[in-house]
Amino acid sequence: MFALDPELPPDVADVLESASLLEVSEYCVFEMAYEAWFGRKVGDDAALLERHFFAYLYRDAVPPWVRAFCRDVVWRGRREDFDPARYGIVYAPPTRTMIYLGIRYAIWTTLAVSVIIGLAHFAAVPAGCTFPPCY
Repeated sequence: MFALDPELPPDVADVLESASLLEVSEYCVFEMAYEAWFGRKVGDDAALLERHFFAYLYRDAVPPWVRAFCRDVVWRGRREDFDPARYGIVYAPPTRTMIYLGIRYAIWTTLAVSVIIGLAHFAAVPAGCTFPPCY
């Protein structure tokens, strides 16, 4: 079978799947893996983390501590009781203001799309010719 995209190395696929399961960026996965492996926040080692992350981006090199973290996330993610809160990912519940604004934006978007469709439907189109050049 012909594929346009090359096959990803398994370690890179695990990093991408971990980021997807946790709903965070790949860099955040590296930060979380660093904290889990070394027991402290990145802090002064930001240059080290960036060096490893750039090696991942440009050479598909995944450090052992990221590999172990990602395999754990992927393994737990395939189970039914997967909880991102175990990794410190906690989402705040929506506030009343957020809900109000969401409904308001949905109404405005629906109204705008309806007006555009209505204008397109009732627009005067020359008989027999829709697209130029018309001879």
